[in-house]
Amino acid sequence: MEPNVLVVSPCSGSKRYDAVADCRRVDENSREALNEEFSESVASAAEMYTGREHGHIQSAIEQLSEVANVDWRIISAGFGVLSSGTEIPSYECTFNEIEQVRERAERFGLDVEKMTNNELIAAVSWEKNIPQELQQIFAEGYDLVFAALGTKYLIAAQEALTSVPEETAGFAFASKGSKEFIGDCYWIPATESERSQLETTWLELRGRELLTLAQSIENQQHLERVRENPGMARELSIPS
Repeated sequence: MEPNVLVVSPCSGSKRYDAVADCRRVDENSREALNEEFSESVASAAEMYTGREHGHIQSAIEQLSEVANVDWRIISAGFGVLSSGTEIPSYECTFNEIEQVRERAERFGLDVEKMTNNELIAAVSWEKNIPQELQQIFAEGYDLVFAALGTKYLIAAQEALTSVPEETAGFAFASKGSKEFIGDCYWIPATESERSQLETTWLELRGRELLTLAQSIENQQHLERVRENPGMARELSIPS
């Protein structure tokens, strides 16, 4: 039986179409209504995002699919947790711009004056049902979970990452400064050392590491060994 693998990645700022909806429109309207209103600017989540990291992750999923059953979830600051095939309109919304997050928190009726930046992100994430949905997804019984998320998106997912089932081997690609947000996941460093070895940019680093790891997996048995010995994932994410 093929292992069941889940990959969790972030949305990207670059998209297939110019943005037609801002955060306010996204928060005040259903995804279905926006798809209908902006039908000429709609694509699946996998096709909408065009960032380089997203491309690496897509390639990694294709590689992993040769030896496992792979599900792909994308954390969208605008629409929450998306399946790769879920259709969305092009939009402009991110967790990386804290003033934008603060404005959204205010619209949600939160007392932003008493909240830190990290608390703002976590609160807006909760309003978008991100940790709740991820917890339900994790509970479906995956053998391995790979989270390739930047700091702000790790914060958005942190509550779910602290409840990865014991039978699931969870892995998170993260910088040293983001390590505190990876919950129950095994840490795969995404630091200057790895960036230099892979000769890539910071924006692409986590995607490149996941792709390198996926390209190193030879068969189902190899993937099972990674599950049983998490330290192997760290070794396989960097070229030998």
